[in-house]
Amino acid sequence: MFTHSLGTWTLVFDRAYRIIRDDAAAVVLDEDRTALVLLSLTEDGNLRIERTYYAMICEIDAARQRVTFHTTEDIG
Repeated sequence: MFTHSLGTWTLVFDRAYRIIRDDAAAVVLDEDRTALVLLSLTEDGNLRIERTYYAMICEIDAARQRVTFHTTEDIG
């Protein structure tokens, strides 16, 4: 598992991806430089998932401020 922090949130991915970010936003890229996830923080620190790749499932644990992203080829 590959983890990365954005604000107080922990992002967990099932493989290592390249992440480009600043203090309030992040773009997750695969090895082909395809944008898989676009995330940002709201002014009060909540996580906003703005876009995900079609084959990505998000599991959100708000109490732990943790989001786990799973890639799958089973979505059709």
